[in-house]
Order: sequence, then C-alpha cells, then structure tokens
Amino acid sequence: MYNSNRGNQGRGGNNFNRGGRPDRRGGNGGGGYGRGRYQQDQRPRRNALPEGFSLYYMAVMCPGEINDRVTDMKNWMKDQYGCVAASKSPAHLTIVPPFRAEDEMEATLLDFVSTFNIGVLPFEIRLNGYGNFDSRVLFVNVDDSQALMQLEQDAMADFQQHFPSIIFGMKPPFHPHVTIATRDIPEGKLSEAKAHFEATQPFDDVFSVKELRLVKLVNGTWEVL
Repeated sequence: MYNSNRGNQGRGGNNFNRGGRPDRRGGNGGGGYGRGRYQQDQRPRRNALPEGFSLYYMAVMCPGEINDRVTDMKNWMKDQYGCVAASKSPAHLTIVPPFRAEDEMEATLLDFVSTFNIGVLPFEIRLNGYGNFDSRVLFVNVDDSQALMQLEQDAMADFQQHFPSIIFGMKPPFHPHVTIATRDIPEGKLSEAKAHFEATQPFDDVFSVKELRLVKLVNGTWEVL
C-alpha cells in the first residue's frame, strides 16, 4: 500500500504530502478524465512563450528497446511521408499534458516528480497493436490498465493541487498511447502506414511502470530531465 508518511519533504524542502492516496495498482479513484474521443483537432494554437518560460510535460518513458523500435517507426514515417513532428520526443505515455511554467520553477517541478515517485508501486502495462486518432495521429496502442488510469488521476490531482497557477490550454480525455506520427501525416496516408506496421512489425510487448519523468522542450526537442 502507499505510505502517506514517506517522502513528504521534497529535495528542495517543499512539502508534497499527497494525503494517503490508494494503492495505484487498482481501485476506482474517481475523477480523472476517463476515456473518450481525443479532441486534438480542437486544440488551440499555442502562443509564443514569454521570456523566462518553458514548456514541460510529465510522462512514463518507454524503456530503451521499446524506444528504439518506436524510433525506427518514426524514421520510416519520415522517409516515406516526411513526418517529423513525433521525432522530437522519445517514446512515452503522457500523464500530465504539456504546460508552460517559469524557468525558476524547474527545480520545484523536479522535486514534485521525485516525491510523487516515492508513492508509485511498480506495475506492468502492455503495448499491443496499433491505433489512430482520426487521420492525424498514428500510435502504438496501450491495453486498458486500471493501475495506469489511477496513476494519471493521482498525478493530475496532485499536480493541480500543488501548482494551481499553472493553466492548461486544453486537457483531452486520457487515452494512453505511444505516438508514432502526429499532425503531419499526409492526407490519406495514415491507413496505409498503419497497415504496413500491422503486416511487418506486429507489436506486443510488456514493460514495468516505476516512475514519472519531467520532460522539457529545449531548442525544439523534448528532453527528459
């Protein structure tokens, strides 16, 4: 079970007591966004970042071998169709969607992630097959996981509690996936690419989720901190 008395003091002295949330391997948890149609086409365009701000997100990072496989797929999409947007980030499952924060908050954000991870009980998830959001996003599918849903609900609740001044432009329904290509797939080519991967690279893999990581946009590329 999660021990609410462990790790309440962050590395920088910030208190991130989560109030004894339930074991993340199961339980209803309530809240969260639930599954639903991904609203990517309705996302507003981001304005230029003000000076002294950066973009971040928090995610479960895929282990090396899976990241290598997904990177090979991204490179194939680039060679075949010119898709480059997804290549700017390592293979991951987004938990806290992109947000902007002042650069001086970075150490506090890292403390939050470090303290949050103390309460994460490792669990396994399965990557199985391929999926898509309309004609704009191609991804490796993630099997339903109550533990993963609980992790997202806990992370979002804690994040919004401790950083109430951070506003998200839009929070789509939580639908975990590992992106292969996004936004720049030529019209009519998504089904063709998906069929290619299903025929030549069937995907069925399991890995253990142990922690979240903070990821930052640096010179146009997302870097894991």
